[in-house]
Amino acid sequence: MTIPADLWQRLAREEALLRRAFPTARIDAEALVLTLVDHRLPPGWSHGRTEVLIPIPVNYPAGQPDNVCARPDLTLTSGALPGSNQGVRIHAGRPWLQLSYHVNAADWRPRLEPEAGSNLADYLAGALTRFEEVS
Repeated sequence: MTIPADLWQRLAREEALLRRAFPTARIDAEALVLTLVDHRLPPGWSHGRTEVLIPIPVNYPAGQPDNVCARPDLTLTSGALPGSNQGVRIHAGRPWLQLSYHVNAADWRPRLEPEAGSNLADYLAGALTRFEEVS
């Protein structure tokens, strides 16, 4: 896939902002994903840590990210899959357990300057709260 030049530039600008908030986060502009390594999970999950992935839409930032993904073998400690999951999906050539996480469209307000409006760091911060919902 060819990434539009304006999206490529936007993601490059946002990576510095993202890494200030989440030092282990990375943006792969070619695969259009954001990853966060070694995220600590609260009790109630089958693993204590997971890598996290956020798919980035090709029309970002006008198009907001949608959903949050974790290691494909992540379950609740009971062995059940978490609620509101879409099963295992392939992103960036790897399997990921995709969990529902959405921002209300009225709350997604990107600006020309990433720091002045909605951005990937904000989305990731909100998406990580999905792991607090151990059910």
